[in-house]
Amino acid sequence: MEINYYELNPSQEVVMLQLKFCLHKRIVNIISSITSEKELDFKIMEKAFNKVVERNDCLRLRFIKKKGKLLQYFLDNDMFDNIPQLTFNSKEEQEKFIKKIRKSAIKYLKGKVIEPYFIKTYDGKDMILLKVCHLILDIYGINMIFKDLFEVYEALISNSPLPSKLNSFEEIIKKDLSKKNNKELINKNREFFTKYLQEREQPWYAGIHGNNSKIWQKQLNKKRQSMPMFLINSDTEGYMHEIDNKTCENIIKYCNNNHYSIANFMFYSMSICASKTNNNVKNMLPLELCNCRSNAFEKNCAGTKVQSIACYTTLDENKNFKENLEAFSLNQMRLYRYMGFSDSAFQMLLHKTYNSSLLETYYSIAFSFIPYRMPSHLHFELYSNGKCALPAYIALLYNLDKNCIQIAYDCQTKIITEEEVSIFHNNYISIINQIISNPDIKLDDIVL
Repeated sequence: MEINYYELNPSQEVVMLQLKFCLHKRIVNIISSITSEKELDFKIMEKAFNKVVERNDCLRLRFIKKKGKLLQYFLDNDMFDNIPQLTFNSKEEQEKFIKKIRKSAIKYLKGKVIEPYFIKTYDGKDMILLKVCHLILDIYGINMIFKDLFEVYEALISNSPLPSKLNSFEEIIKKDLSKKNNKELINKNREFFTKYLQEREQPWYAGIHGNNSKIWQKQLNKKRQSMPMFLINSDTEGYMHEIDNKTCENIIKYCNNNHYSIANFMFYSMSICASKTNNNVKNMLPLELCNCRSNAFEKNCAGTKVQSIACYTTLDENKNFKENLEAFSLNQMRLYRYMGFSDSAFQMLLHKTYNSSLLETYYSIAFSFIPYRMPSHLHFELYSNGKCALPAYIALLYNLDKNCIQIAYDCQTKIITEEEVSIFHNNYISIINQIISNPDIKLDDIVL
């Protein structure tokens, strides 16, 4: 049977760009888990897992280099026999294991794109832990796989019909590649972003740590506006924080009443927090990681379909929050029409427009808003893989069924401390509450 080889789609190219310029290849890992309040039958769960591999072609993606170019193809099927089952007696023992498995990059060029583990946790719960290659799944895709896994598991337990299958990732790759190779579209995007940058002032770096960082102080003393990307010393630690239920309810109510996107509300509020933390920086360039599933077919599919977009964020302290958010949202709508412009091409435009070094970045925060559905007895968690090219990556995990928002902060330990993350998070919640209690508040009147 003839094998169909495909180039990488734009989302996968972003992953490879990071791999190209980072010595630590484990940044291709994504580590996550689902913990169940109910006891699981791991024998049946293994059958369910193999059924999910059969049903979702993204889990059967394999990669090969031909003439120095990375290509991908799909296996007809794959089987996982004797998935490791582990029991931990203490939290420390469990965390030590997770830190151990994250230390090595998943060997996607040798046919290994996913590592599953079945775990009896230290506190008596059952967990499915997955280490996956970012080339086959993004965080949205991981949640789709977990959802399918537990629906298939429940069907096998109850001896009932299997749920409907998710859609084919191969079909999405074909569509993505037709856009990727459209020269007219590429030139249109380049023209837009060239003008987009030329019309704006040079942005400033604004980190979670504020101006206390010695590394950032050194940059300021050199009269620089941006921070070097730590491509070598990029150790990170992950910190999980939550937004309390009352604040979550108020956010959802506020956004629904005013017809605002929750993602845009959270993104702009966080930009205000970064600005205030850094002595009211007015112009920033956060990196938004967008779930580019634009239609029902794509939303009902796993795989990797996230793309980065550098969103120039301006704060006008003389206007109220609503006016600022509306201006930001209009800007977002413009940017979304030009998705697919490569991250490397945008970096080159930054370099040409502002005469900045290609080894420096204005991306103070990489931000991602991930809505997902998970039954009440299941708890999703995201872990740091221990390496990151950016100073901070922040993922807001919005459980639609629980109306709950968790925030995963993955921060470089060389520049950001755990205490600074806690301070930033508490300030973020305070800013959100100030906005909701006074929708007409001016940015100048928001205080930390």
